[in-house]
Amino acid sequence: MQDTTIALDVELGEIARMNAWLLECYGEPDDLFDKIKLCLNEAVENIIRYGFDEASKGKIHIRLGTRSGCIGFELDDNGRLFNPLEQPEPQKIHDLEHAQIGGFGIALMRDAATSLEYERRNGHNVLKAWFCEP
Repeated sequence: MQDTTIALDVELGEIARMNAWLLECYGEPDDLFDKIKLCLNEAVENIIRYGFDEASKGKIHIRLGTRSGCIGFELDDNGRLFNPLEQPEPQKIHDLEHAQIGGFGIALMRDAATSLEYERRNGHNVLKAWFCEP
């Protein structure tokens, strides 16, 4: 797979376009594809829903590529500062009656990715995620 990029507008409808692009770049879906798609969908939806005061001023860029036998993405957005790696783990669910709603997306990403890295670069959030075969 060659490195490839896509630019998304800050609209929920763009997630479908991103998924089609991902499938076209990746080829035949497998477990690794599912993990990448899960993480991209979670991160991009959260950026769109919570990252901007004015969506018209937002832009999201994704680069997909390979490194040392792993597949990864770099997700770059110009939204408000948010480091997902600083978020606490959600509370364990003991029973459904008292379970919190939401807040599990970042935990899912931590479990799915081999590694996650974040940096604030030139006023942008940059999240890197790598997925390696076990």
